[in-house]
Amino acid sequence: MFPRPRLLAALAAVLLAASGCGTSNRLDEVSLDGRRVAVTAAIPPAPRVQAGSPIESGIDPYDPVGTAVRVGTSLDKRRQARRAQARLDSVVATVDVADRIARQSLARTASLLRFAPAPTPEASDFVLDLRIADYALVADSYEGAVYFILIGEVHLLNARTGASLWDAELREREVVDRSLFGLPLAAGNVITGRALASLSSRDMATGLGRLADLAAERITDRLADDYVRSRDAYRERAAEVE
Repeated sequence: MFPRPRLLAALAAVLLAASGCGTSNRLDEVSLDGRRVAVTAAIPPAPRVQAGSPIESGIDPYDPVGTAVRVGTSLDKRRQARRAQARLDSVVATVDVADRIARQSLARTASLLRFAPAPTPEASDFVLDLRIADYALVADSYEGAVYFILIGEVHLLNARTGASLWDAELREREVVDRSLFGLPLAAGNVITGRALASLSSRDMATGLGRLADLAAERITDRLADDYVRSRDAYRERAAEVE
């Protein structure tokens, strides 16, 4: 398990339909090639899963309150919610989603940017610091499409000084298709709130693993894109020093 620094204050709960807001970038000052990078993570232990209207359930779908399944207010929907919650609880006990996000983020970034993963911050040159406030599968209505939501921050720190070399806000919201849960393609290929509530434990386990991988992909893509764009400026700096 990776070290988890205390999570900063929860990010504002708002409906966001686009990814990637503000970024602070000093990557043109460093090269990660061949360097050692560790990861620290403050991530909720499991994603929220909500199938149903937030108005019916009384739950804000962007409030990071842990793992929950809410399926409207009718008796039938509440029964489905309880059954789905029980299945999800059993799956969460066997799938360490937060640890997988941290490991996959480090491994994927190392592969893209050619640095060496370090086991601890003390053994590293840089630290990739993940601060995820909320990640979830949310259906705005019982028959509506399910969305993947990721809200948080990611920082690249100098391991010796703690200085931030790069940071970015993460804001992701995208429609989830059936392949996330290993399900066969169907008309429209979109998971609905009803389908989400009726998933088997096996399907949920598949989805949680792939959700972790998707979160890691979104995190590392931001850093990789900015790092690649910074290389011309880095080379110009190096040439001036010479």
